[in-house]
This record gives sequence, C-alpha cells and structure tokens, in this order.
Amino acid sequence: MPPTKVSRRSIDGILLLDKPLGLSSNAALQIVKRLYRAEKAGHTGSLDPLATGLLPICLGQATKVSAYLLDSDKRYRARARLGARTSTGDAEGEVVATSDPAGVSRRDLEAVLPRFLGGIEQVPPMYSALKRDGQPLYALARAGIEVERAARRVQIRELRLLRFDGDSFEFEVACSKGTYIRTLAEDLAAAAGQQAHLVELRRTGLAPFDAAAMVALERLQAESDEAARDALLLAPAAALQGWPEVEVDEALALQLGHGRQVRAGTAPAGLAAVYGRDRRLLGIVESDGAGSLAPRRWLGGGAAA
Repeated sequence: MPPTKVSRRSIDGILLLDKPLGLSSNAALQIVKRLYRAEKAGHTGSLDPLATGLLPICLGQATKVSAYLLDSDKRYRARARLGARTSTGDAEGEVVATSDPAGVSRRDLEAVLPRFLGGIEQVPPMYSALKRDGQPLYALARAGIEVERAARRVQIRELRLLRFDGDSFEFEVACSKGTYIRTLAEDLAAAAGQQAHLVELRRTGLAPFDAAAMVALERLQAESDEAARDALLLAPAAALQGWPEVEVDEALALQLGHGRQVRAGTAPAGLAAVYGRDRRLLGIVESDGAGSLAPRRWLGGGAAA
C-alpha cells in the first residue's frame, strides 16, 4: 500500500531540539517537520552527526527569523583524546600523526588556554562544508585532494578545562560563529606538544537560547497529544530576545508589511524587532536612529515578507 499522505498545517514556533548522536541536522529537521505536520521548517546552525545538543528548529513564520540566529555566539562541551591526530579531526578519520601523551599534564594544558582567548586565527579543516570553486571541502577531502585554506578570525569568549585523565581532556568553550571545535582541540593539544582528535561534542548554547529549554527527540516522538507537542514550541519572538524594540499601530504595520518606510519610535540605528500593540512580533526593521524604519523581514503578508 502507498504511504499515507501527511496533512500539513500552518504552525509557527521554535523547537529547541536536543539532537541525538548519529543523526544529521537535516534528518532531525525532517523528523520534527513530520511530527508537527508543518508546512515549512528550517534549522539554524547545523550540527555534525557525531555532535549532540542544541539545534533550534524553526517552523512556519519563525523560519523568517532563523537567518539571524546563524550569527549567534555558541557554547560547547567537548572531549578530545590525546596521542593521535586524524584526517577528519574526529574519531571517524584515519590516524595521520601520533604522540606520546605520557609526558603531558593538566597544568600543561591549562597553561596554554590563555593563548586561545579573544580573537584567534583558525585554518578551517578539509572536512568542512566550506566551498572551493563550488565544491565543498569535504568532497575534495574524500577524493584525496587537499587545498590551501586561508585562516579565518574567530572569537573565543570563554575557555575552560573541565577534566583531564591522562589520555584525554574535556573543555568548555563559548565562541563566535565559524569556530571549528575540532580545530580548536587540535590546536590546544599542539600548543602543549601533543596530537589530539575530538571524540565527543555537545552544543549547550546558541544565543539567545541555552540547554535548559532543550527537548529530547524521544520525548517529542513519545508525545501523542498534538496540543501538548505544540506547547513545547517557543514563539518566533524568542529568537530576538535582547533586540531593540519598536511598537507600531495597525496603520504603520500595514505600511511596513507592504515594504514602505515609515517614521515611528526612537530605536537606535541598526536592526530592531517590531511588535504590534498586542505584543505580537510583526517583523524586523532597520532603523536610522532618527525615527525612520525600513522593513527588512516581515512575518505577515506584503512585499517586505
């Protein structure tokens, strides 16, 4: 018998999914989209199948603010094994260099941490989704091709050694977008005279969200009541916590929704979240700092959407 066609529905919200081990971000997205019968869905800031943790999945109108989460700072807990560097930077790759971890101590690792705080240069790994001449680097790497990669500047906000047990170490990092934790683990070990590769990675924060509000996929799948499942969603406005805000009446909202520039409020120059008088998020505007607002992303109808 042919599979039963799922009846899709219009639903808006953000699910803070605790992505399980072994599942790609796109596979997780498709499962969530099917469970919610959502017409539209997207994720922000993908995680490798070997990584777990916070994966915000946006449904419906929330997909219109998802792009603004891609630039968010992130927080991770990671564990690296000393003594071997691999082709992929994690446990799936082939060993390409070795070292004897017997001579390294917790103090040695803690001593190098300050070198990696603040702005640092990172060379992206070959096994990454960055593209060269339209080809993702990981595809070139799988074909045995290695190309030069320019170093990129990233920001390490916090870095702490959590545990050291002789042949592995665990650390926590808060960092800017574009930071490769596999590369950071390798570089930390190299600064202490060692080779290393990542064996565990868990994302525990993606601003403005944190791990406390995550929902396990098993819980989502076990919930048979659709209303109870819907109650696990955050409103789209949750993605814009801490943003400057502007409140507009219905007439101004209509103009913004049709792509027109208006004068309203006193938001500082830059992007701001626009709300109706009922505190419903209407969209995102750019303010000139002097009262003029231009629509950039609208959650309702009209040209600005």
